[in-house]
Amino acid sequence: MLSLWVGIAPHSTEAAAKKVYTVSPTTKPVSSTILKYSTYNSYTKHYYLLRSYLEKLEKEGGGTLVLKKGTYTISNVLYVPSDVTIKMKNGVNIVKGTKTGTNKFSPSKSIFQLIRPSKSEKSGVYGKYNGEKNISFIGEGTVTIDMKYEKDAIAIIMGHNQNIKVENIQFKNMYSGHFIEMDASSNVMIRNNKFIGSKASDKKNKEAINLDTPDKTTAGWSQKWSKYDKTPNRNVTIENNTFKNVDRAVGTHKYSGGKYHDRVVLRNNTIDGTRSDAIRVMNWSNAIIENNVIKNVENGKAGTRGILVSGAINPTFQNNEFNNVGRIMQFIAWKNSGPGSQYAITYNKLSKANKQALLTNKAINTSETIIRISNTYNEFVKDTEKIELESQ
Repeated sequence: MLSLWVGIAPHSTEAAAKKVYTVSPTTKPVSSTILKYSTYNSYTKHYYLLRSYLEKLEKEGGGTLVLKKGTYTISNVLYVPSDVTIKMKNGVNIVKGTKTGTNKFSPSKSIFQLIRPSKSEKSGVYGKYNGEKNISFIGEGTVTIDMKYEKDAIAIIMGHNQNIKVENIQFKNMYSGHFIEMDASSNVMIRNNKFIGSKASDKKNKEAINLDTPDKTTAGWSQKWSKYDKTPNRNVTIENNTFKNVDRAVGTHKYSGGKYHDRVVLRNNTIDGTRSDAIRVMNWSNAIIENNVIKNVENGKAGTRGILVSGAINPTFQNNEFNNVGRIMQFIAWKNSGPGSQYAITYNKLSKANKQALLTNKAINTSETIIRISNTYNEFVKDTEKIELESQ
């Protein structure tokens, strides 16, 4: 159970009571009534299959759903309740379906949303971190989630959640959405995954993993079951992952004034071939970015950045390697444009120890070997501190 990961030992009888269900692509929905639906067809059968078991697990208070080898084409969003582990065996391929074979509903733009099925259609259900908890997506061997370049589609949407794990999955073929959208979530572990391949979005700023706040005014979150209370993420660890040929690996591109994603850790990741800043920090407090390899950012174009930072408070960015990158790292004041522009300019706050940690980063084949810290909004020459790294 996931509760073991967060350090809480479940009662043994409770753990034993959680059921395990195993399905394959040829398994029928748990309810035979679904087979009689006019909308049950070759395009929707896997959606209805997994939906039926997730609804059953909600009623039973959680458990494990095991997916056996094969391809599962998911036309519409699957809602995942608390205390559920989705375990995918070697050879599982989850594909974003783009047809439903019926005119009664269209395909969704997401595959999984972490909200219990019974509340998914209600408005303003959850705020803060009071939503679903203890949910895991675990791959064994080679497991893929293929977005099929569906425009604006998202593989996993989490919001107002606690104790979430995503492990050992190969996400691929994104277009202008995100592989993972994370809002208002606490205690999240994303590790040992691969995020491979996307088509360029219009602004080349779509992150494989996006950290956002549920804020109607920034237009970055559209799940009606949220209270839209601007809760930031906290205690997020992203480690030992590979990101390749995407716009950005991890980041935020809008902020809610005065709200900071707290204790975000990026560690031991490899980021290769992004079209824009590999990591975009925006309103993150007490973040740690360490021991990552960042290379081939926009093919090493001068002026592009490995890490772009705005609104960081007490950041510890250390022992990262930058190879074939224009600018290693740049700290700038920032202000939202368009939606969310009512919020005041956000500034960085670095201590002496924060600046000392920056010196441990390595620059290899970079256009420049300085880290720029600009303290005035829209001013990048005056009032700019430069920290010189040793060239490798």
